Amino acid sequence: MNVVGINGSGRKDGNTAVLVRAVLDGAKEAGAGTEFIQLADWHITGCDDCKACKEDHRCVMKDDMQRFYDLAPETDVLVLASPIYLDHITAQLMTFIQRTYCYIGRALENYWPKKDVRAVLGITYGASSPTGYDCVLNWMAGRMEGYFDIPTVGTFKIHSTAHDPVIKKSYPEVQRAHAFGKSLGG
Repeated sequence: MNVVGINGSGRKDGNTAVLVRAVLDGAKEAGAGTEFIQLADWHITGCDDCKACKEDHRCVMKDDMQRFYDLAPETDVLVLASPIYLDHITAQLMTFIQRTYCYIGRALENYWPKKDVRAVLGITYGASSPTGYDCVLNWMAGRMEGYFDIPTVGTFKIHSTAHDPVIKKSYPEVQRAHAFGKSLGG
């Protein structure tokens, strides 16, 4: 079992990173292999719809996204998480998702490199409404299921967050994410 966690925040080691790491730590404790990716450290160019990827289902742009393409065939669970800054996921995570366009054929057929992959989705945001951004989680789940047949098996959201202080591992939703990660491992 391999679990890859993507922190879509432009801020390294903030609230979203804590959430992603909780899932990964739980999975690792249960025996899974894990990989943590902070998109803030990656240089990923936006898709330019050149369609070169439609031949071998791998983007031809030479940037850090190539590292994910190497991981994807061995990934069983993909954890995608983003802070909400202005009503949606970050530009970094949007670019990452759009660069998975290489796994969609010309007639929208699915070429994700592994079958039976599952998704875990998370968001963090400062607004106080516990359901305020459910639409964002639904959008993320729709992309994964609709294009890649990757069902969402868990969602996590942490509202009322601030940059400082960063949430702790003892935060209830972080604890729930850790427990959920344990259920994925092994």
